[in-house]
Amino acid sequence: MGAALPSETVERHRKTFGASIITAALLIAGNAAAQPGQTVAAASDAGSKAAEEPPLQTDDLARQHVRGCPVGETCGDLAAGLREFEVEAFPRGKGSPWMDEGARPARRRGHHRRGRKPTDIRPDLPWLAQLELPGFPVHWDERIIKYLEFYKNDPRGRNIMGAWLRDQGKYRSLILSHLRKAGLPDDLIYVCMIESSYDPGDYSRAGAAGLWQFMRHGGRVYGLRIDRWVDERYDPERSTEAVMDYWRDLYQRFGDWDLAMASFNAGYAAVLRSMAKYNTNDFWQLLEYENALPWGSSIYVPKALAAAIVGHNRALFGYDDIKPAAEIQWDDVDVGRSVSLATVARAAGVSVDAVVELNPQLPRKRTPPGVRHYVVHVPRGTGELFRARFPRMREADDYDEYVVRHGERFEDIAAMFGMSRHRLREINGIEHESEVEGGDTVLVPRVSEEQRQKNYDKAMDRLYAGGHPAGVPGDKLIVAVPDANEQVKGKKRVFYRVVTGDTQYGVARAFDVDRQELATWNGLDPEGYLHARMVLQLFVSPSFDAVKHDIALLDPKRLLVVTRGSPEHIRDAEARLGRRRVIYTAKKKETLAQIGARYGLSDWDLSRINRMPRSEEVEPGDQIVVYKVVDTSKSSRAAEQARKAAKNRPHRRASRHKKRGH
Repeated sequence: MGAALPSETVERHRKTFGASIITAALLIAGNAAAQPGQTVAAASDAGSKAAEEPPLQTDDLARQHVRGCPVGETCGDLAAGLREFEVEAFPRGKGSPWMDEGARPARRRGHHRRGRKPTDIRPDLPWLAQLELPGFPVHWDERIIKYLEFYKNDPRGRNIMGAWLRDQGKYRSLILSHLRKAGLPDDLIYVCMIESSYDPGDYSRAGAAGLWQFMRHGGRVYGLRIDRWVDERYDPERSTEAVMDYWRDLYQRFGDWDLAMASFNAGYAAVLRSMAKYNTNDFWQLLEYENALPWGSSIYVPKALAAAIVGHNRALFGYDDIKPAAEIQWDDVDVGRSVSLATVARAAGVSVDAVVELNPQLPRKRTPPGVRHYVVHVPRGTGELFRARFPRMREADDYDEYVVRHGERFEDIAAMFGMSRHRLREINGIEHESEVEGGDTVLVPRVSEEQRQKNYDKAMDRLYAGGHPAGVPGDKLIVAVPDANEQVKGKKRVFYRVVTGDTQYGVARAFDVDRQELATWNGLDPEGYLHARMVLQLFVSPSFDAVKHDIALLDPKRLLVVTRGSPEHIRDAEARLGRRRVIYTAKKKETLAQIGARYGLSDWDLSRINRMPRSEEVEPGDQIVVYKVVDTSKSSRAAEQARKAAKNRPHRRASRHKKRGH
């Protein structure tokens, strides 16, 4: 037990963190049973009378802060505990025959293994002889037995397996019905167990997702829709339907469930390469060779087989009292065009969370645009109510679908349809505007074509004028490029404005140009990032059709193209601000701060303009560049600079009068 917390410390923590947290802190410090002012020793004496006193009434909320999860639940990631065991039980490389130079795998590997009993390997575990085996052929191996011991005797393993068997109830009926319909072994349900713990929202660091941990490419191969609106890897029903074809294909390829499961984990190409390299089709032999299969795959099949064995022998392993979680059930309803899950929930008379939980495949919490009939899951028993109420909720009719063009600014889309950027993000479930790319479909309010065109024209005026802080409607957008007169024989020059989320690779792909050439044309670091408001020049085929490619190009008639850093560039850019570039010739020794004060500029400003240290002094006859305000109406920046210059002039005159004795 810890020492008692000083009373002043307790009071300070109470004010800072609140009563619930401080209660938890006192529990840790050993003061849970102590009264105010009571010492730990006194509290200990009081504890000796526990039999005569009622049970402690703990603050479960405060305990949750301490535990990191609700009281009564297991804290931490189950997968982390499993991986901890695997690293202990199956250390990478250690014990492998190839670690000793010249050693070869034992000849007992292979066909001799197939006739072994588990008690031949571990005669000290007689309970192995009592096991009912799953539908898969089980080729007994030390790895399988280590997993069985882990699930039978190790508290970590019991905790993990108990949670798995409980959660299996959520999707057991769904998975088994698909397996039986496909003519596949029931025990593939245990592969789902070790893949995702029956969590349809599971996502791995490698990018695998859903109950069956499909990668994006694999999911698309087997017919799952995966885009910004829908990711069917997270749909328990659709992903389970898809994985049936995957399992059939793997078994068709290998004719062996051990190799099929290894391929499900490592990829079929990796297993085929290993088989060709070592010239064997025996999975268990491949485990004995250097660089044959990944470490994770070498224990994946034993892990799946062990899980299936436990599932067939729950009483022997002490899991017969596990109560399966309630089956996840739903009604399917057709919502027609795109609609928010909030509207679906209102029509079904349930909470939004209830509908979101049943539709994890909809990351935007809205059904996708562009689909005439989309089926959504609602809690079992609410389908009829939904069908009766939903037709009166016309939210879906208020929106149209709009295909975003490459280079089209998010704010321009919002302005075109008469809404704020925030509202456009809200409707489409967008957190960051960089999520939207050219070619994506977004939902927009329904407006007349005439109003839409007016809004669009205003948005374009802001775009071209907004290229400079001082821009106004009618201004041309200044575009600075390495060479304003550059031409490429046989090509036409077009201009593209970068939007949030653009990359050099993406722009080059959209225009079908070489990425290195794109960087050269624009004087870019080929590995650097693009940033919104940059304008790129590209040289494309004369027949290039921007409309066909869904690309928004800038109108060359509304551009002022200048050579980057040229006198014309500086002149035009500063004129937009209401300033003029002038050369100042020093008549005496002065600091940058003294010169800058005359023009309302700081020494930082002059240091940046002239690329010289702030501390450097200007000698008589030296020349430096200053930006002089000539029109304060052009920009707030010019007005502020003029105000500073005016403020400094009276101060200088007063200083001169003082020196003259006035």
